[in-house]
Amino acid sequence: MSENRSRHPVDLLICELIAGQRQAKPDDIAHIIERIATAPFEPRARRVPLRERGIAYAGRALGAREASLFYHLVKRVRIERQWAVGTSMEEYLADLRAAVRHPLARLALYRERGGHLAATSTPTVEVVPAARRGARPRDWLLVIYSADRGIMISGYQYSSLSTARIPGEAQWLK
Repeated sequence: MSENRSRHPVDLLICELIAGQRQAKPDDIAHIIERIATAPFEPRARRVPLRERGIAYAGRALGAREASLFYHLVKRVRIERQWAVGTSMEEYLADLRAAVRHPLARLALYRERGGHLAATSTPTVEVVPAARRGARPRDWLLVIYSADRGIMISGYQYSSLSTARIPGEAQWLK
């Protein structure tokens, strides 16, 4: 119980909605959007897959462990080529935040591996400036948020919902 008292009220709301304990109201959706848009990106270092180690970007190469935000940026710029070379961590994060807040963003809630997640899906051209779009941009930008941890955990572009890793039982609130 003490864990729930220390969690942000919007994170608890997301968990309640996923559990079917209540129906979302328009104000709830607005609060969830703002919570995701202002959340920090995953602060912990993450293990870098062996095949991606040594890939260089912004004057440094990926090692065995990297800050999650830097790893995601390198993956999106150098490996997937969704964002243009030269995109900074701040610009990447600003694009994710803009995507969450965009009026065309759709919002989904779901459970995955026991965790409570929220995700927004937004047309990429609406939020990523042309100068920051890479050689292989995708149609949609997905931002994933963990309500259990109160953080953004990923942001990437995708071509179709079937490749977005959102389960079929997700609740689309908008």
